[in-house]
This record gives sequence, C-alpha cells and structure tokens, in this order.
Amino acid sequence: MTRKKKPPPHPKRIQVTDSDGWTHIRRSHRKTTSNKHACCSSSLKKLLPSSIPTGQTLLDLRDTHAHYRSQWLSSPCHLALQDLLRNDLPLFFFSSSRCIDRCIILGLGSLSNGRRSSWWELVFFETLLETIFLHPPSHHHRETPDRKLEETAIYAQDPVFNDLDKGFLEDLGYTVVSDPAAFDLITASTLLFAPHLEVEVYAKALGKAKPRMCVGTAMEECLERVINFPSKNNNNNHERETEENEIFSEYLSSATTVSSSTRLPDFDRDPWTQFTCLYWINPVKEEEEEEEERAVK
Repeated sequence: MTRKKKPPPHPKRIQVTDSDGWTHIRRSHRKTTSNKHACCSSSLKKLLPSSIPTGQTLLDLRDTHAHYRSQWLSSPCHLALQDLLRNDLPLFFFSSSRCIDRCIILGLGSLSNGRRSSWWELVFFETLLETIFLHPPSHHHRETPDRKLEETAIYAQDPVFNDLDKGFLEDLGYTVVSDPAAFDLITASTLLFAPHLEVEVYAKALGKAKPRMCVGTAMEECLERVINFPSKNNNNNHERETEENEIFSEYLSSATTVSSSTRLPDFDRDPWTQFTCLYWINPVKEEEEEEEERAVK
C-alpha cells in the first residue's frame, strides 16, 4: 500500500527588493520561518543623498526627461491609462478645484543616477495631472472654474535626492521638502503618488489622512504579507505590522461606500506598474455618509 504524498503547502506572499531598488510581492514555495521573510524586517534605515555622477548636469536631466516622456506618450500603457482615467475616474475629478489642492510624491528615487523606474513614474505622474487638470472628457461641462495645474502645489520627498535631483524637480515647478516634512502635508484633498514604497513608509503616509487620490502598491497585497508572531524578541515588529495592516484595512473597508480602485495596466518596458493601484475617494458619497450620520444623531 503506497502512501499518498502530501499536497504542497499554500504559497505565501513575501516582499522582496530587487537590485534596482524595487519592492515586489512574490509567492514563496519554500518553507521558511517567519522572521526570515524580507517583509518582516524593518526597512526604515537611514537613507543618504545619492552621489552625483561625474560630469552630469541639469541639461542632461532635461534631455533624459524629454526622452522618457516621448517614449511614455507613445506607449500602449499610456493609451490604456488614458482610457482608464476617462472611463473609470468619476467626472467630479475633472472639477479638480473641489477635490485636489496639492500633490505629494514620496520615494521617487534619484533621477540623476539613471534609475529607469524613477523616470517612468515621473512621466506617468505628469500625464496623470495633465489628464485631470488640462484634458477632461469632452462631455464634461465645467460648472465652476477649475483650479489651474500651475496653482496646485506639488511636493516631492525622498532622502536619496541629491542637489542635482532637487534642482531638476524645482525646475519643473515642484517643491522639494526634507524627510519627514511631506507626511504632515498630507490631507484629505491630496493626490498622493507613492508607488512601491516600503510598507512602513506607505502606512505612515496613509495614516496621516485618507488622501483624495492615491497611486501606490495594491493594499490587498500588503495585507497578505507574512506578519511576525509576537515573541519576546520581536514584539515591537508585531505591533508595528499590526498597526500598518489596520491602516490599510481601514482605507479598504470603505471601498464599497466612499472609495474605489483600479489596477494599472502592465507596462511592457518596465515592471513599475505591477501590483500598483489607483485609489480615489468619491466626495459625493462621502457627503451622503455625513448626512446619514447627522440624521442618526
């Protein structure tokens, strides 16, 4: 009589960081103890400004920016995103003065060090704003004067920014702030652009306020990471990770009433859109909830 083989264990999702600095959620079929998973170790180590490549100038960054922007605008992913934004995003977003008064970019990375994903993220962010502020759907009739894009404050924060990165972003009209100043700038009327942040930083940003719009790692993926079990040696990690999951859960718990989300389409030239979602809060439904709460009182 032969013994039946045990079925393979259900693969666990783990968080790993590749050589390009990207954080991914992957499935692991290998048995490991929970404290060996990459997602269980704190990544909040002190980051320093990156070095400026010898001979690189602001003009070089402008040329690189123009190259990536041209490539992005002609990509199928950009066209798919335009269609997604115009069809999935509610019309109220195109009356942006009532919804978004500031934008905050977290963890973009150093542009002067040639990190491709940073450039793709930047040009996507630019076209996202242009779609919302400058190119609303043709059937959208403006009832009130919309906030102009140049009147909307844009802040960028990343400890790895060097002086050349800061100069380039300021040349685009952005305000570069030092860590952790940007977290205190997040409000309910913020567009938060934070794809593939470390889980701790992502939760910290969302814990400040529920931004009107957020581009970031799929929160469902964050919730599926392996959590450290409490013990004498790692109780602090357990408490921190539990608090982080509560923040993600709280954001998602209202998905059926005041918030919605959609996954970004795949980009054939870089994996940065993988596991990335666009979240938004519907202010109309939010107002309805507030009215219902007042009626109950």
